[in-house]
Order: sequence, then structure tokens, then C-alpha cells
Amino acid sequence: MADGVADRLRGLLGSDVYSSKGRLRADDLLVRDRACRSLSEATARLRSLSADYRATQVPPSTRENPFPPVEVMMPLRWAERLGLDIDETATTIRGLPLLPEDKVWDRVRHGGLEQLVQFDWWLVCEAEALAGGLVSASQLSAVDEPAVRARLTNLATVVRDRRHYTEVII
Repeated sequence: MADGVADRLRGLLGSDVYSSKGRLRADDLLVRDRACRSLSEATARLRSLSADYRATQVPPSTRENPFPPVEVMMPLRWAERLGLDIDETATTIRGLPLLPEDKVWDRVRHGGLEQLVQFDWWLVCEAEALAGGLVSASQLSAVDEPAVRARLTNLATVVRDRRHYTEVII
């Protein structure tokens, strides 16, 4: 196993990941939990920024203008779509197939463990980078939507590749 990546993942998760001491399923769930927690933080921050925007930028309804202007509501609409996409990605990560502990562990331990750890490292890093980009935004207009979408695309690619890899080794 690449000691550098495994050590960083071990330090990040605070657990002995994918080792003879660790348990395959528990480690797999720990990695997913860490990635999904980061995505949940990203969604929470996006909702908080949307609420702040709504409170400061959306004018109150009046009899003459019961609905806010479309251009004022556009950032809230894309933020809502973005939040739904982040939640959908987290659901996909949670739904990845579990690695069985029986014969797979022997096959993975020798040849495939390094690749599995690399997939998990990318998964956690991309999720944390996505969350970091949203958490650092001071207001909704400061959110870099193309960068967040690029991170979501990267996460989808890692999830797809990891799913394919685990199907091959099983």
C-alpha cells in the first residue's frame, strides 16, 4: 500500500484504515461517513447563505408586488438546485455497495488495497474541497458555482470508478 496516502487517510479519519487490525466493512463505512459529513456541511452552508441572501436581498411582498423579481430569485433557485445535487451525491456515496469481509479481504489485501485506498482518498479529498469552497464563501454571490459543479463531477467519477473497481475485485 502507498504508505503516504494510507497514512494521510488514517490521520484524517483517526482510524487504522484497511489494515490487518482494521475491519474491511467498518473502514469502508468510516470513509463514506467522512465524505458524506463534508457534503452535509456544504449543503448546510449553502442553505445558510441562501437564508442570509433571502433576508437581505429579497424585498418583502406588497399588494402591488406580491412576488419578488425573477432576477432577485435566480441565485436562490440555482443554490437550491446545487444543494439538491450535493445531497444526491451524498446519497450515492452512502449507497455504494459494501465490501464483503469473507474472501474479498484476501484478494484486496495483496493486490488491490492500494487502489482502494487511493479511491477513498480522492473521495474524501474532493468532498472536503467542495465543502471548503462553500464554507469559505462569505455570501451567496461569492459561491463559485462552476468550481462546485466541477467537484461534483469529480466525485461522480470517483464513485463510478470505485464502484466498478469493487465489482471487479468481488
